[in-house]
Amino acid sequence: MDAMTLAESLQELQRSSGLQMAAIVSADGLVIDASATDEVDVESVCSVASNGLLMMEALGQELSDGVSRITTLEYDRHTVVMAPLDEDNLLVLVAGQGINLGRIRIVLRRKLTEFSQQIASV
Repeated sequence: MDAMTLAESLQELQRSSGLQMAAIVSADGLVIDASATDEVDVESVCSVASNGLLMMEALGQELSDGVSRITTLEYDRHTVVMAPLDEDNLLVLVAGQGINLGRIRIVLRRKLTEFSQQIASV
């Protein structure tokens, strides 16, 4: 079986997990690749989410604990999960209400290595 492309991996994660968006964004806010429903403005969300990488690094430094592995932000109607793939790229997931966060975290931990390898080959 051929290895999936980055786009295919994001589509599979987004659809199988019931996410509104699964995207990889660079530290400067550029979308590397994404899969999303029509309700999500991928460019805007990723542009703002890229600041999350800086926040995770700053908090980690203050705590003398390195970079966060997974950051979860919960809002009234959405949950955003962010995980750094390397020093310059961030995986951003957006879910609607009722998402099973435990399941998302398990799936995410399994997929992080795959996404890191795929982004390294882009």
